[in-house]
Amino acid sequence: MRRFRIGATSFVYPAGWLVNVARLAGRVEDVELLFFDPTGPGGVPDARELAGLRAFRARGLTYSVHTPLSASLASQDEARREASVGDVRSILELARTLEPTGFVIHVYLGDAEGGPYPSDLDAFRARASRSIRALLESGIRASDLCVEYLDYDLDVLAPVIEAFDLSVALDVGHLLRDGRDWRAILNRYLARTRLVQWHGTAPGGRDHKSLAHVPRDTARAVLDALLDADYAGVLTLEVFDPEDFEASLSLVSALLSERGA
Repeated sequence: MRRFRIGATSFVYPAGWLVNVARLAGRVEDVELLFFDPTGPGGVPDARELAGLRAFRARGLTYSVHTPLSASLASQDEARREASVGDVRSILELARTLEPTGFVIHVYLGDAEGGPYPSDLDAFRARASRSIRALLESGIRASDLCVEYLDYDLDVLAPVIEAFDLSVALDVGHLLRDGRDWRAILNRYLARTRLVQWHGTAPGGRDHKSLAHVPRDTARAVLDALLDADYAGVLTLEVFDPEDFEASLSLVSALLSERGA
């Protein structure tokens, strides 16, 4: 039987966090609260929204949290690295009362996705370690920090993940997009994984689209792998459009029904 929870993002509909949660509650079991740009206008929920989110949490809905995309936790620019730690810590504090199942963090090779591999990997890991240590000083449990598998081989950062006993967020949508050996990566990291993010890639290369773009046999294989491993975390349908969400949820529901899960 299925042990993992099925989730959606907090921006399926063109509205705020609470409106999305109210519309998704009862249809999914977890909502990934996205705090991509907390410094912008309306970048974080106000007190009323937070109270509403806590009310849904009390009714059994769980949350996962995605910290700011701009945070560069291994930046060679020390001022930027320290500011990034502060930005992430502010979200950890804000969302603490929601008791999230995990906080997704990005550790870029440079200051954004797509950067080249650092010439000095030991120095890269040391910078990442300083940031992780500072985040843990806020009182967060190491296992609640989920390092996302981005556009590089996460084995590069594995010594840091293992040293602090961090968790992982596996974006299977990106693994499929990039043609990576998703089975091997799942086998390598699933024991540490709290969040699996899934979405399709449209023919033009745009990701975070409907799972209808994933071949059905591949989609079935992904779900079978999670079920066979007795995965007990969250499977987030990481799309940002009502039609993409409905198609993705319908496909997952159908495949789980076929499996009897």
